[in-house]
Amino acid sequence: MTEVNPHNRGSGWQELGVLCVVAVMVLPLFTPRVYASDEIKYFATLRSLYFDRDLHYENEYAYFVNRDPVAHSGMRTFMEEPTPTGYRLNDAPIGTSLLWAPFYVAADAAVVVSRALGATVPRDGYAWPYVWAVCVGSLSWGMMGLLLVYRLCREFASQRATVLGVTGIWLASPIVFYLYITPAMSHASSFFTVALFLLVWHRGRRRREAKGWMVLGLVAGLMVLVRELNWLFLFVPVVDEVLSAGRTRVLVARWRCYVSFAVALLFAVAPQFYVYRILNGSFGPTPFVVEKFSIFPVNAVEVLFSGFHGLFSWHPVTLLGVVGLAVLWRRDRKIAGLLASVFVLQVLVVGAYDSWWGGASFGARRFINCSPIFALGLVAGVDTLRGWVLRVAGIGLFSLVIWNFGLAMQYSIGLIPRDAPVSMRQIARNQFIEVPPRISEITSRFIFDRSSLYQTKP
Repeated sequence: MTEVNPHNRGSGWQELGVLCVVAVMVLPLFTPRVYASDEIKYFATLRSLYFDRDLHYENEYAYFVNRDPVAHSGMRTFMEEPTPTGYRLNDAPIGTSLLWAPFYVAADAAVVVSRALGATVPRDGYAWPYVWAVCVGSLSWGMMGLLLVYRLCREFASQRATVLGVTGIWLASPIVFYLYITPAMSHASSFFTVALFLLVWHRGRRRREAKGWMVLGLVAGLMVLVRELNWLFLFVPVVDEVLSAGRTRVLVARWRCYVSFAVALLFAVAPQFYVYRILNGSFGPTPFVVEKFSIFPVNAVEVLFSGFHGLFSWHPVTLLGVVGLAVLWRRDRKIAGLLASVFVLQVLVVGAYDSWWGGASFGARRFINCSPIFALGLVAGVDTLRGWVLRVAGIGLFSLVIWNFGLAMQYSIGLIPRDAPVSMRQIARNQFIEVPPRISEITSRFIFDRSSLYQTKP
């Protein structure tokens, strides 16, 4: 393995300042709302636990269905059909709700104080302060994830390359949409927990005692609590440890470390198994989730290249990130190989999913958890560029950002269907012919009538 230049480990306050400036510039995109069915499921868990002290979600589902019967018609099945234990189905993991909890509690305290001072905002768990709380929570955790990815990438590349690469992944991939436009999903929290896990793992690779393994296990548990697909990232420390030890007796000698990791991991994920037991009558996921998978990843190619939310076709910056792992391979073969393997595993798993396109999502949202992988590859690649080639690369990344924002406009105003196949030819045609003349109209609607871009019309 090639050692990283110690110069690359500087504080980088100037570069972090650049990221902060970008964050402020993008902040007007922030749209706090709880709207789609997945958002409702995450929100319902937190609201029910905090206000009702139970896991009965029927009243939470009913609130959203009654508020907009057309948009939330798909929630009627969840609201009306009981599980085998008499509860209502909720297949959303609880980790996102746990990360939102401090913001939600703070919002409730603010509501209590404001009502004591004469305000009329209802203390019902649904009012705008509570919605803002969970959305600000997602944005906060997502921004923390970007900082963690920045620190991880700085272990391998210069400050300039890291800023350019991280900003490219931030604004030219699905992250920007799920940080700002649809923050009440789990993806911002998932991105944060994966970034935290990889950074904690990497910084303790050379010397990690039992206490360090326990910390890594707790972080891994939090990561899995947020999105079940994040289980795949456990491949990284497990295989790394096997390859590093070299001999079975070395692994046996470190059994206390591995037990510490396993116990901490199980402790962290135990609440999810408890919720499974209450809702479904078993310690496993609901059959609603399990039945969506097939034995073979028959849709793996479409996951990457389809016009129907394909990862590489919708977000080419992610392809650059994967290709960049070849450059990272020259610096650290083991890390590059492990991360590439996790990405391939996730492609295969998502390719075995019957709704591999991710429903009415903006692009390949299920791969937001792989954003640290894309960032590391992209940063490693950019770090090899100099002079005019680097400037051309910067212009290219800016073009990919524009492409991503054009896709968001198409998605928002219905130029392309949100939950139906569309060809890349149609997407490209819209980008160059349909979107440019409507930029002024779309911008005006976004500023003055933002809800017109997502609310259901009568």
